[in-house]
Amino acid sequence: MSNQPEDRFVDELVMRDLTTSKADFSDDDIEFARHNPEVLRKLADPLEFKKRYILVILAVAAGLAVMSKVIEYTQLLADQAIAHDLLTNVAFAVSMELLGAALVAFVMEIAFQRRLERNQALITALMAERRHRDQDDPQEQTHPSAEHDESAGGTIGR
Repeated sequence: MSNQPEDRFVDELVMRDLTTSKADFSDDDIEFARHNPEVLRKLADPLEFKKRYILVILAVAAGLAVMSKVIEYTQLLADQAIAHDLLTNVAFAVSMELLGAALVAFVMEIAFQRRLERNQALITALMAERRHRDQDDPQEQTHPSAEHDESAGGTIGR
């Protein structure tokens, strides 16, 4: 995605997930993460990985579409009707469906990420506002003795 070492590291993990049966972290991976704290944020963010998986599907779909059109227009398999049909019409149809699904998934992930960021900003602002309000007027704070257990029919006052 980018030339940042953290992004290259995550890209390598995604490709390893998709191309090998062993997707565990190597000693080198752990050492890299230990010396690059930004990697930890990326490793903890599922959206980082989802977007990369979707981009791989987009690339496969685009490659399949290009391959099918190259075979169709160069008449590479014109003398083999079944192979020609499979590698042109069927492969192109599958690639377009993959492309459409991947694009929809990518747009949904971006929308989800934006919503998540807005939610986190609102939560942070409301928590800061509450902390500020509690510091300004300590009498409004509820004391533990004034709280009631919800299961006993009371409410927890704040």
